[in-house]
Amino acid sequence: MRSRRSDLMAAVATLAVLSGLTACGGGAAPNPVGGADLGSPRAITIQTIAPSPTPSPTPLKTATPVPTASPVAIGDSCLIGKWTLTSLVMKDTASVPGTTLTFTGQVGTVMTLGAEGTEVYDLTGSTPLVGSGGGHTFSWQGEGVQRFQFHGEAGEWWESGPGQTATATHVVVDGVAQPDFSNVGPPIAGSYTCSGSNLRMTAVDPVDLTEIFRK
Repeated sequence: MRSRRSDLMAAVATLAVLSGLTACGGGAAPNPVGGADLGSPRAITIQTIAPSPTPSPTPLKTATPVPTASPVAIGDSCLIGKWTLTSLVMKDTASVPGTTLTFTGQVGTVMTLGAEGTEVYDLTGSTPLVGSGGGHTFSWQGEGVQRFQFHGEAGEWWESGPGQTATATHVVVDGVAQPDFSNVGPPIAGSYTCSGSNLRMTAVDPVDLTEIFRK
């Protein structure tokens, strides 16, 4: 389950129903100018001195414009690359009324951002997402690959495109195994800092989330 998308709320809400938490109160440069041969005609008598040829004009040199780099569709070129998630901390105060749920995990998730403004978020091989709060515990293994259009600049990022599906397997709530489930997460937005091989992304809607990536 892609935890940093708003599908987390649907996921936890699903788990709350499954486990009964809600019920119990939880929740072109110009061409050079060339000159033609302007030399005078040949002498027609021996007494006539042929004038010196008029020199051809020197071609004018024009400055070659410096190429301007075309902007990439993604916006900030620092974002381009394959990023591996090394840390995730997420706090959810909405899914279970009166309870703050704190989640960590999904380390190893790979997010690939292309210059053309594409995002591929691949949960394959990531660690489980685990959470707790209000005396309850949750864990599941996220599976699936999600794709969005992506743009980031001036410290702000946002996604666009249709919602994407992810699946939670090996679901356990309060120590009790629950059925697998899937849900659809829509595109969202947030802020970021990017420098070299380090990327930090945050979001506050629908959950308070911080993710750290390296490439």
